[in-house]
Amino acid sequence: MTSNALNVRAIPVQGPDIQDLTGAQKGFLLLISLDEAVATRILGYLSDEELKVLRKASEEVREVSSSTLLALHREFALRANEGAPTALKGGSAYLKRLAGKAFGEGRVNQLWNQKDEARGVVGELERLEPSALLGILEDESPQTVAVILAQFEATKAAEALAQMTKERRGQVLFRMAKLEAVPESSIREIEEEFAGELKALQTEQGRRKVGGVDAAAAVMKRLKGPALDGLLDAMQDVDAAMTDQIKRALFTFEDLSRISGRGIQTLLKEIATDQLLLSLRTASDDMREKIFGNVSSRAAAMLREELEMMGPVRLSDVETAQRAIVERALQLEAEGQIQIEREGSGDFV
Repeated sequence: MTSNALNVRAIPVQGPDIQDLTGAQKGFLLLISLDEAVATRILGYLSDEELKVLRKASEEVREVSSSTLLALHREFALRANEGAPTALKGGSAYLKRLAGKAFGEGRVNQLWNQKDEARGVVGELERLEPSALLGILEDESPQTVAVILAQFEATKAAEALAQMTKERRGQVLFRMAKLEAVPESSIREIEEEFAGELKALQTEQGRRKVGGVDAAAAVMKRLKGPALDGLLDAMQDVDAAMTDQIKRALFTFEDLSRISGRGIQTLLKEIATDQLLLSLRTASDDMREKIFGNVSSRAAAMLREELEMMGPVRLSDVETAQRAIVERALQLEAEGQIQIEREGSGDFV
């Protein structure tokens, strides 16, 4: 045993708040206090369920005292027989960024937007067969239906929407996209309308996030065939600005991996090298390989080298570059120059 190990073991493990932390919260705090490259590699070994546990912990721990963090590191040192850095790098947003590097933007966005298992009356409604659910909701206003379906998993919400008329689907999706957050009092009234006495859903105090553009887009991605045909055109006539937001949310930078090799080559001819490099900064390994595999070996080597040498950049700049490339890809598709395979084989834009 080394002298360092003996010294670490001699330090008593105590702290005013550490005893109140759960195992998941301790794991989250320890992870975000590690070097970013190390933390990213660790995340690569986690399952979706483990990552969701960490995500929940990141939302529960808003701040921690330096003494608690030090006590946490000492506790870990006793177990792992080695030390750990003590500087926190951020919170939930940092965890999401690390996960994006480990798993790819698309998978992480899906995990972060995924609802926790619904409880109470909403959970009971979600477990109903779509036909039975529609029987209960048919006389409700589109606003009420939007609040309820926004709390479902996207697949379940899509199953219900698919059985509605096109006009009603559009009305519900518009309201879902505009919700963002709903006062708890309003949700309580809806719950009481359907079930009377029930247990309150576990949410943040004051307001509960139930919808938004991402929620509406996630549901639309799971609509197929007749349920989707002409829906965006109908929505465009009602609210063009909101429909454009939904269109953008339907297709992300990672979705470019669905373009054929020839299509990617056509797209790359339209993109400046600086813009491409910036967009690849947070891209998944699969997306990077898609790009590298459709340029010359010399160009691929140059891109890899430039990425390794690139200094810190603003995340907003990366997102702007990615959005510009996506917009150009959609323009090329509209012009018939490339084809993009859609999730679920449906046409979204």
